[in-house]
Amino acid sequence: MPTARKFHYQFNMRDFSKIISKVMQAEASVYRGNTIGFARMWAHECHRTYLDRLITPEDCSKYMEFMTNACKEFPDFKPEAIFAEPLIFTNFISVSKGHEAAYLNVKDMDDLKSVLENKLAEYNENVATMDLVLFSIACEHITRICRIIESPFGNALLVGVGGSGKQSLGKLSAFILQ
Repeated sequence: MPTARKFHYQFNMRDFSKIISKVMQAEASVYRGNTIGFARMWAHECHRTYLDRLITPEDCSKYMEFMTNACKEFPDFKPEAIFAEPLIFTNFISVSKGHEAAYLNVKDMDDLKSVLENKLAEYNENVATMDLVLFSIACEHITRICRIIESPFGNALLVGVGGSGKQSLGKLSAFILQ
C-alpha cells in the first residue's frame, strides 16, 4: 500500500497490461517450444514492472517470495532456472549482430557490455564524445531505458544525484534505438 515514503506504490491493471503487451510483442517463433525462455521473459517483465519500483529490501524479498510461489504452480519449472542471472531481455543485441530485432535474453554480461561499448564508440564518432564507464549496473540501466523508450507512451523519471550519468545513459539509450 502507498505511504508517505512509498507514494509511488500504486499498482493497478495498467501495470499488468504492460507485462502482457511486452510479452505479446515478442516474436512467437523464438519462444515456440522454449517454455523456460518464455517463463524467463515473463519473469523479466514482472521484475521491470513491479520490482524496479520497490524501495525496501523487505518489499523486494516479499515480491520474490510471490514470484517463487507463482513459479511453483508449474511443476515443469524450477525457480532457479527462471530467475538465473542475468535476467535481462532486449532486442538491440540481435540487431547489432545483424539479425532481425528479436526480444531475447542476454546470455552473459560480457556480451551485453561489448555491444554497448561498440554503440558508445559509434556514438562518440557520430555525435559527441561521451566518457562513460560501462559497469554492469550501468549496462542494466541502459537496457531498462531502452525498454521504456521502445514501449508505446513509455516514460521514465531518472533519479540520482548530479553527475551520476542519468543524462548520458538516456542519450546513449536513445542513440542505440534510432
